[in-house]
Amino acid sequence: MDADENFLTQRSLLMDVMKQLEDLQNANKMDTGTKGKEEKKPEVDPSEGVTNTNFTVFARDIRKKSSRYFKRVQKMSNINQISFMRQIDVSPKIAPRLDEIAKLLGNEEYRRTSYEKAVYFYSKAIQYVADSPVLYCNRALAKIKKRDFKMALFDLDYVIFHLDPAHLRAWLYRAGALARLNNESEFEIAIANARLLNRSQKDKKYIEYFLEKFKTEF
Repeated sequence: MDADENFLTQRSLLMDVMKQLEDLQNANKMDTGTKGKEEKKPEVDPSEGVTNTNFTVFARDIRKKSSRYFKRVQKMSNINQISFMRQIDVSPKIAPRLDEIAKLLGNEEYRRTSYEKAVYFYSKAIQYVADSPVLYCNRALAKIKKRDFKMALFDLDYVIFHLDPAHLRAWLYRAGALARLNNESEFEIAIANARLLNRSQKDKKYIEYFLEKFKTEF
């Protein structure tokens, strides 16, 4: 698999963080559910499990002032991803990383087969980095999954004719979209150009991998 396609199988760190926030919210709800009970909570050593290489503290001090913290966590974890992007969009401190955040969210939605949302997040990322072949190819692939083949071709042609004429994924995805539009002649031309412009052994293997995968999954 091409390095640019790692998002197809690898979970993003950003989504892991959001999952942790949800877990914190659920933990807070459980604490609220037991409020008023006289059962004494066991004392836990907060340093347990902490080593030179592991700094994660799993225990938390149950104090009154901590409730405000969990209210903030609950408020943050309740917002969906699109609202999350809209809120951080106005922060000048986070703005330089918005493209990466949007890309990670797009990757996660693609893995969930939420292709409409994936297109949205890739489009947001392109607003900040308009010259990234990877973003255009990712968005094109999400459009292809939505069966929007003609719209995908706009992204792929932009990569080929404006950003990187030899971009392997752009040529292959273009071939795939054209084949789904029953344009066999242009499909063959795209594959031929992919072979002509990418002659390394690794690229040759990827082309064969793509053609095999194309028969059933593309």
